[in-house]
Amino acid sequence: MSTTTAVAASGLRQFAVLAARNLRQARAGRSVGLTVVFPLTFFAGFMVVFQRLMSDYGIAYEQFLPPAIVVQTTALVAMSACYMIAGDARSGLISRYRTLPMSAVVVPLARLVVDAARAAVAVAVILVAAVLVGFRFTAGAARAAGFVTLAVGFAVVLAAGCAALGLGARDPEQVYSALTLPYLVLTTVSTAFVPVDAFPGWLQPVVEVSPFSAQVDALRALSTEGADERVWPALVWLLVLGLLFGVAAARSFRRSR
Repeated sequence: MSTTTAVAASGLRQFAVLAARNLRQARAGRSVGLTVVFPLTFFAGFMVVFQRLMSDYGIAYEQFLPPAIVVQTTALVAMSACYMIAGDARSGLISRYRTLPMSAVVVPLARLVVDAARAAVAVAVILVAAVLVGFRFTAGAARAAGFVTLAVGFAVVLAAGCAALGLGARDPEQVYSALTLPYLVLTTVSTAFVPVDAFPGWLQPVVEVSPFSAQVDALRALSTEGADERVWPALVWLLVLGLLFGVAAARSFRRSR
């Protein structure tokens, strides 16, 4: 076996071990509650309260709401990832990793792959619930696949940003609490739960440029015969945030030496 092959095999084994450990951690009750139970409860509550009201305005809420819950869920996946990585940093596990003979990319890659898997499961659960109340993919299988891919990609990008915060924190509860307000503001001041024209005129430009609005609108376009131009702003936000958060996470990981 050549040296390059041996290094690659060793890296794969390290990745498998860390990914399995992160997966066991993600199966904890708190993580499951945040990424599955809470969004389902939120979905049911909004459907019960607003479906009839929105139907009076000509909005099929069973089609309008699920993309919003999916985006909300991706944010919660990222926040719970921040909580877990902050716990690893506080326990000294991240510092321990750095003393081991492993590639610098193995630790963050194992985390983000597991976060992507968690997001995919959470999105699947939400979509099953949505289909039960009438949600449908009317634009074909390719766009449905694009819907899931975009949602999971957004979760991974947000998880990278949250990882940067988690690596620099030593109190998981504190960093999670600090993320709660931005999460509430970004989901509320967006097109997640009501159309943009339901906001005051002075606030509508802010709502329209929100990354959360871009993601929600793109998912709605992908689930129906929506305009393709709705997808491009979401992809631009995904690229920009991916670059910014990726650099921030790499710097935080280096500073955690």
